[in-house]
Amino acid sequence: MPQGVLVATGPFGWPLPAPSLGAALRRALGQGPRVAWRWGVVFAALARVHPQGPHWYLATLGVDPEAQARGVGAALLARWLAGVDADGVPAWLETDRERNVGFYRRHGFEVALQTSVLATPVWCMARPAIRRTGDRG
Repeated sequence: MPQGVLVATGPFGWPLPAPSLGAALRRALGQGPRVAWRWGVVFAALARVHPQGPHWYLATLGVDPEAQARGVGAALLARWLAGVDADGVPAWLETDRERNVGFYRRHGFEVALQTSVLATPVWCMARPAIRRTGDRG
């Protein structure tokens, strides 16, 4: 059974394509219109502060609560960041959990801005492009 998951897009992968009408209707009906509306507000608010240039985007990093604090998230993130660094472009993420800020800082992210969405604080974090040893340019 998986202990963690990381969902990300590569450069030019954000914004994600809009879901089909059928998928959007199933989501709205499954979650209810109020929840679907709230997600719309969240996505719109974060889109306004999202970087425009090429970047990797970490959409989700989650670890089973029983596996937390055992290095699972750090291992997933380190493996992903190795690919990010190979591309030599920056990375971006948002978190609504202040306790995650230190974790991401240890992996080279810094708070680019702090905002609030639906009265929930959100830390938007950027990681600059890393020049690998031996790169030219």
